[in-house]
Amino acid sequence: MERECKNCGHMLYVGHTHCASCGAKWIQNRITMRNVASDFSDMYLGLDTKFGHTFIDLFRKPEAVINGYINGRRVYYMDAVRYLLVALFITGIYVFVLKQTNIMEDYMDIAGMADSPAFAQYSPEQLERQKSFSSTAMDYQGVILLLTIPLLALVGRITFWGKQYYNFTEQVVFYLYNYAHMVIATTPISILLIYVSPQVFFYWSFLGYLFLLWQSAYSYQRCFQLDLQQIILRSLISIVVFVFLFIISIIVILLLIIAATFIAVKLGYDVESFLASNFGT
Repeated sequence: MERECKNCGHMLYVGHTHCASCGAKWIQNRITMRNVASDFSDMYLGLDTKFGHTFIDLFRKPEAVINGYINGRRVYYMDAVRYLLVALFITGIYVFVLKQTNIMEDYMDIAGMADSPAFAQYSPEQLERQKSFSSTAMDYQGVILLLTIPLLALVGRITFWGKQYYNFTEQVVFYLYNYAHMVIATTPISILLIYVSPQVFFYWSFLGYLFLLWQSAYSYQRCFQLDLQQIILRSLISIVVFVFLFIISIIVILLLIIAATFIAVKLGYDVESFLASNFGT
């Protein structure tokens, strides 16, 4: 008896449980919660899974994961987008925990902000707006993560210019893996520290960026077979390029704000009242 694969339409002969063309499993019965749980377990739980292989090998041999994906190896490791989705899911849990605790107030106490003269001059309305701004910024952690990756990819493309290195799209894949890996590796520890030691959490929160710098440098060294001198030089170049692009981005944003303000005034909008009510100026 011949059947058609529900995934690619290829002929699937009797006795065969998987498609010879695309590898999809033939599903005869209706899906159950047991099937869903089994699929989730096979994908994410345990070390002998796509997620486990990807997480471990991004520490051990990142070139196998990144170059493997770029060169078409998509079975053994989790693809870059799914790995990023796991990171976004963990980020969502992190934001939820932040909102359910008073960690941000403890954060300001540890940093000395709450006792600073500038902070003492804030009115209750300004403090409330500051909290609202912080809450909004936390809500958009995932968006910030997504917007950061193209910027880092551009920095990587400029730093490693040439046909022998990654193009821009391949740099995006590189940072999809590495940025997501930073989030997945450090955020669970951050969540634990929120409950165990807010003071340690304050210092730990800065280490994530150092981890990303180290992970990126290590991955570049493995992917491009660089020696120590080359990776140090490229790392310094990447920092300079990132600072330059960051400054340019700030300037462009400020120019856009000025232009939008000018247009709003010309159209008759009360910009001063808007700024006073939202930013306390």
